[in-house]
Amino acid sequence: MKTLPLACGDCRLNASLQLRSLTPAALVAAALLAASVTGCATKHTGHKSGSQSGTSASSSAVATAPRASRENIPELTKKVEFARDRVFPSLVNITVITVSYWGGSETKGGSTGSGTIISPDGLIVTNHHVVEDGKSFKVTLADKREATATLVGDDPMTDLAVLRINMADLGAAGSENAKLPVATFGNSDDLQVGDYVIAMGAPYGLSRSVTLGVVSNTERVFAGMSGDDIADQEFDFDVSSDIFTRWIQHDALILPGNSGGPLVNLKGEIIGVNTRGGSGMGFANPTSLVKYVVDNLIEHKEVPRSTIGANFKSVKRAGFQEGVLINSVNENGPADKAGLKAGDVMLAINGQSTSARFPEEIPLVLRRIAEKPVGTTVEVTYKRDGQTGTVNVTTEKLLKERGNEMALRLFGLSVSEITDKMARNRNFDNTNGALVIGVKGGSPAETAEPQFAFGDVIKSMDGVAINSLEDLVNQYKAMAAKDPLPEFVTIEFDRNGKNQLTLIKPRPEKRDDPPRELPKGWIGVATQPVLKDLAKQMGIGEQVGFRVTRIYPNTLAANSGIKVGDVITRVNAEAMTPRGMQDAGMLQRRVRQLGTSGEATLTVLRDKQPMDVRVPLERTRITAEEALRDSNRDFEMSVRELTFFDRDDNRWDESVTGVMVVSVERVGWAGLAGMVEGDVIQRINNENVTDLPSYRKAMEKISKDQPSRVAFFVQRGNRTQFKFAEPEWKPTTAKAEEKK
Repeated sequence: MKTLPLACGDCRLNASLQLRSLTPAALVAAALLAASVTGCATKHTGHKSGSQSGTSASSSAVATAPRASRENIPELTKKVEFARDRVFPSLVNITVITVSYWGGSETKGGSTGSGTIISPDGLIVTNHHVVEDGKSFKVTLADKREATATLVGDDPMTDLAVLRINMADLGAAGSENAKLPVATFGNSDDLQVGDYVIAMGAPYGLSRSVTLGVVSNTERVFAGMSGDDIADQEFDFDVSSDIFTRWIQHDALILPGNSGGPLVNLKGEIIGVNTRGGSGMGFANPTSLVKYVVDNLIEHKEVPRSTIGANFKSVKRAGFQEGVLINSVNENGPADKAGLKAGDVMLAINGQSTSARFPEEIPLVLRRIAEKPVGTTVEVTYKRDGQTGTVNVTTEKLLKERGNEMALRLFGLSVSEITDKMARNRNFDNTNGALVIGVKGGSPAETAEPQFAFGDVIKSMDGVAINSLEDLVNQYKAMAAKDPLPEFVTIEFDRNGKNQLTLIKPRPEKRDDPPRELPKGWIGVATQPVLKDLAKQMGIGEQVGFRVTRIYPNTLAANSGIKVGDVITRVNAEAMTPRGMQDAGMLQRRVRQLGTSGEATLTVLRDKQPMDVRVPLERTRITAEEALRDSNRDFEMSVRELTFFDRDDNRWDESVTGVMVVSVERVGWAGLAGMVEGDVIQRINNENVTDLPSYRKAMEKISKDQPSRVAFFVQRGNRTQFKFAEPEWKPTTAKAEEKK
C-alpha cells in the first residue's frame, strides 16, 4: 500500500491517499487527486494545484473588461460571458466545521469548497468530501450574502452531496432577499472530446473564479495495475471509489477549494461537478450520474442501491469477446446463493446483453444492477467452462461501507461501528463489537497492559457483551456517570484472532507536586559571559568575567550600588573565569553556595577600573523550569505557575496573577478555543484564577459540571481576551444525533 500526500479540494490539511497496486497512469492521476476524501486527517483528498495549459481568467477581470466595442470581442469570449452569466450567480462558497474521530480523540477542523444552487428553495449540489464529517455549514452567495445550511444527504460512492440553505437567514418567504439564482443541468452525454468547458469555484476559499479549458476524455476511469480492473483502486481501505463513475476529464484549471463547483458548457448548463484536479487535469462527475444521485438524495437522504454481491472485471485480457467476468463473489451474498462463481462470465441480465470488454464499461454494468429496486429478481445468463446457464438472483440493498465513529474521551480511544464490508475486508466472522481506529498517546488506552492498538475489536466491557457501537456507547456512558469513576475497567478485545483481557484506568491519577528545591543564595542580577575576544574589544585586556545586563527591580541588589555594564571578575575574592558560553551559569552557581543571608563582595570593572561592591544575598527565585505544572487531559492543555522572571520579562507588576499556558494541543478543546502558549489564565467562567491551586479548583468544577461552553479570561501580552471552548463531554454516534 502506498501513501501519497494530497492537497485537498476542500482545503483540508493533513490528508493522505492510500492506494493499492495502481498502474503508472493511475498513480499519476491519484497523485493529483483533488476530491473524494475517503479517509484522512485526515481522511480527505482534494484538488491539488499544478501547472495549467487552459486559459484562465478571474471573474472580476471578465466582468470589468471594457465593452465599448462589442463587435471586436472574439466570438469565444462572448460565449464564455454568456455561459458565465447563466451559472455564476448561483455559485456558492461553502465553509464547513468538521468533527472527526481519529488518534484517540475528537478532532474539530474546517474545510471550504464550492457548490451550485439548483432549486429556488435553496438546494445546493456539491461534493461529499466537502461536507464529510461536517458539524455545521455556512454558504456565501455570489452577492456576498451569508446563510447557514443543512445536509440533505451525501453519497460517498460518487463523492456527491446535497445541502439546503436555511432560507430564513436570507429574509422572509416571498421577499426579494429570499429569491435565489438557479442553475440548470445540461446533458453530459452530448459532450465530445475537444468541446470548451468552464470550471467555476472558490479556489483556496477566496473570491469566486472562472477558468476555461477543453474536454480531454468523456469516459475516464482509473484502472488498477493490470489496467483492466477499476475495483483494485480503493482510496480508503473501507470505501470503494469510482466504481459507478466515468469521469469527464478536462484541462480547465482546478485548485483546492474548487471541489463541488460546476463544470459548465458554453450553453450555460451544468454538465458536471468538479471533484478532482491538478497538474493540468480536472475530473468532474457527469450530470448523467449527478442528476440520478441528487434526485435520490433529495427523496431518500441516501442513494438506495441494489447489489448481487459480486465484483466484475473487463474481459479484455480474459480471452472472451463478450460478457463481463465475475471477479469475486461475496460469501452468502445473492450471487453466491444463486450459484454464481468467480470466473463465470455474465452475458446478459433479464435477456439484455451485458458486456464490458474494457474498464470504461464496468461502471455502466454496476449502475445497471445498482439502479434496480432493492429486492428485484433478475435473470442472469452466464457462461462457465464453455457451457451457458441461467440463474435467478434476488438483489439486496447495498449497505454503507464505513461505520459511525466516536471517541471515548476518558479512555483515549477512537472506535468505529463494524459494517459488513469492513468485516469482509478483515475476514471477521461477523460485525459484532466495535473497531479501534485510534489510540491517543499517553492515554489510559495506551498505558493499559496489554495496551490497545489499531484494529483491535472490543467484545465486552466489565462483563457486558458489546455487539455494536451503540452497546459500547451505552456501557461507557454508564461508567462515566459513576461518582467517583471506577479505578479499573475490564475490557475484552480480539486482536488477530486472539482473545485478550486488559485493565484500563479511567480515573485521572492525581500526581503530587514535586518537592521544592531548598532555597539557596541569589543576587538579583542578570549577566552575560565576557570571554577573551569580547574583553579585548571592550578595552579591558584579557580580563574575563560576567557583564551585568539587568538589575532586577524590587530585589536587594537594586539598592546595592551594582550597575548595568559592570564586569564581575571575582566573588569573595574567587576569580570568575568563564571559558565559553557553556559557563554562563558559573556566577550564579558560586553565589548559590553562599547561603540566603549576609553579603557577597563582588569585584567589578567599571569604566575599566576595578572596585568592590557589597551586594546583599537573598533566596533564589523560582524559574520556569522549576515552576509547578498541571496537565488537563480533557482540554489537552498544560499550565504552570507564574514566576518572578515571567513578570520581569513581560514588564508585569505584582497585580498580574494566574497560570501560564505552556503547551496546548492545536485541535483540542483549549486549542480550538484559541488558547496558545504564553497565555495567562486569570479566570475560568466565574472562578478567579490567581495561582495553581485556584486553577485546579476551577478545572475540577468544570469537569464535574460539564458545561457546554467554558469561558477563559486570559492575558496575552498586555491585553486581555476572552476565549470560549465548546467541549463535547459525552460520546454520541450519528444514530444518536438523529434521535434528538
